[in-house]
Amino acid sequence: MGHRRTFALVAAVGALLLTGCGGGGDHGDDPENSGDGASGASTSIDAALLECGDPENADPTMQLSDVDLTAATWGMPTGFAETFAYSEDLPVEHIESFWAAEPAEDPVTRNVLAVVVYSGLDWGEDIDECGRVPIAAIDERLESYREGNEAEALTDSAELEIAGLPALEQDLALTEYSYRGYWVFSRSQLIHLYCQWTSDAEKDKMLGGCDELVDSLEVAGA
Repeated sequence: MGHRRTFALVAAVGALLLTGCGGGGDHGDDPENSGDGASGASTSIDAALLECGDPENADPTMQLSDVDLTAATWGMPTGFAETFAYSEDLPVEHIESFWAAEPAEDPVTRNVLAVVVYSGLDWGEDIDECGRVPIAAIDERLESYREGNEAEALTDSAELEIAGLPALEQDLALTEYSYRGYWVFSRSQLIHLYCQWTSDAEKDKMLGGCDELVDSLEVAGA
């Protein structure tokens, strides 16, 4: 039976969750367009929406929420057990927490599932008032992570949603192992969930555990 692991908050995160870029209120009918001649308050456009611009006319973006990823929880995949034999030797940002699991029976070195929570992401001018970041800027950041780790991309990155948050998925390879990585973003934090294998004989087992791990991830407020 799996268990759920919870990490305590390590560093305070600045703001409350923003549920949207603009508020929606009841608007009266426009007297000029009303079929029944009703009068009342005229419609208006929320100022925040104007500041953020029209996403339909902008480059593709990813909407990031201001949620606390250090409070994320996940379950133990079937057939796996927590291990303390590993650490993150190729960090890409400031590490808040690290967790790893390996097959409970006949574990093989470097065949491991891991969840790393990073903080301190700075998007600079790439993020707008609503928390939108261009996909191109996110791709550039992932490319810098790959180059820093000397990893070879085996697949193109794919957008998906994990635990109600935007994420990217990609398979990569290093000299001694390959892995499937998932990057789950908030405005200033990142969860890197990855599942690595050293041979085709171990790949299916590790990816099976990976699927369970991804499905179990939960983030409060997402």
